[in-house]
Amino acid sequence: MKDQEIIWDCIYTRGLFWKKSTLDLKKVMRDKTVLELGVGNGKTLKSIIAQKPKQVTAIDISSEAIKIAKECIKSDKVIFVKSDFLKFKTKHKFEVIVCYYFLNNFNKEQRKEGVKKIAHLLKVGGTILFEDFSIGDYRQNGQVIEKNTIQKQNGLICHFFEKNEILDLFKEFNIIQIEEKIRHPIRKDKSVKRIIITAIIRPW
Repeated sequence: MKDQEIIWDCIYTRGLFWKKSTLDLKKVMRDKTVLELGVGNGKTLKSIIAQKPKQVTAIDISSEAIKIAKECIKSDKVIFVKSDFLKFKTKHKFEVIVCYYFLNNFNKEQRKEGVKKIAHLLKVGGTILFEDFSIGDYRQNGQVIEKNTIQKQNGLICHFFEKNEILDLFKEFNIIQIEEKIRHPIRKDKSVKRIIITAIIRPW
């Protein structure tokens, strides 16, 4: 399997750029220490900074993504870290961890390992904000490599979650809210659906 870091670097080098900011991020980050997983081009980071956190550590496996994010986000409150999250080491713990469209890039065992790492990095009383693709999303097409997991033509892995799967993945936590959202990216064709799952998660 082609290295995911190389794939993401190639994609960002070719000009991948999400223009819209994340508008519906829960307002829980003011004066908090925040860890964002998979900063990408800074789409969600913009909304995080708007909430005036104390400090943000933004991780991505792609050096090209971080380069773009740095150019877009000018803030002395952000620390950019180029790292594979599963190998990421820090002495710090965080009050909020933002996990938006991140865990879908891993296989089953890596997702489990990722959630364990999130648990280790979250402060007591902290909050995890989760959002990712749900089964039934129009993008769910490619070579199936695991249940609800595909590999796209460019080599990227993409997993599509079920609600019960989120409950199982985060079973050591208190899931305060979990919901499925359906949107129609093509207004005239209601059969085309963008389906996402969002959750607010805290320790018991």
